[in-house]
Amino acid sequence: MLGAIIGDIVGSIYEFNNIKQKEFKLFDPKAHFTDDTVLTIALMDAILRGADYGRVLHWYYLQYPNASYGSYFRQWAAKQSEQPYGSWGNGSAMRTSPVAYACKTLDEVLTMSKRFASYTHNHPEGIKGAQATSAAIFLALQGESKKAIKNYITKKFNYDLDRKLDNIRPTYRFEESCQGTVPEAIIAFIESTDYEDAIRNAISLGGDSDTLACITGGIAEAFYGGVPRDIVNNSLKYLDNNQTRSILSFYYKYSFQPSF
Repeated sequence: MLGAIIGDIVGSIYEFNNIKQKEFKLFDPKAHFTDDTVLTIALMDAILRGADYGRVLHWYYLQYPNASYGSYFRQWAAKQSEQPYGSWGNGSAMRTSPVAYACKTLDEVLTMSKRFASYTHNHPEGIKGAQATSAAIFLALQGESKKAIKNYITKKFNYDLDRKLDNIRPTYRFEESCQGTVPEAIIAFIESTDYEDAIRNAISLGGDSDTLACITGGIAEAFYGGVPRDIVNNSLKYLDNNQTRSILSFYYKYSFQPSF
């Protein structure tokens, strides 16, 4: 959750200015939250209140109209549409991290992540990306090993997680699909040594940097038992008070210990 949001903030300045290395300033003054953060918090809010996620998405779009949404989502939200638009984009995966905290079983995770993805991303690949991300976070929260997480995701979703970052990085380009983003984000987590290293791994690939780091960050937070406090404190400077309150409320209800 906050781990995903931090990945979004850190990666925001590299989305269209890729950096193919791990050495960079973690929090740049020009960094900012994007639609990844807005829609993740919107999902937290919808789950907390038991509200219709479609209506909540419309409301958050109006509150944060300049958060670099994808063109299809922007059209959908601006029209206050109630029908999904068949997307296979990575937007379903970047916003799904709260699902893993709100569910008690893996089957429930798969069901709920599909339901929330399908408000917009009802294409099979869009659903698959959200389910794989949510499942990886849930398994990490349950204390499963990286090997167990990798094996489950590979078998259940047929993602190729045997590749190495050093082999992916040279030719990896901007990719908005779940199928071209979620496996790479999970590999960035698998090869990491701690939360910060996971974020650096994801951003070093290039591509859709904020979303890659958002997906990776959500898994890494769950696996490593939270986010280092100095990173949390720096990230909160980029969020407004309403966003911070929403995040705190969700943690206090669904997490054993807030990250901040």
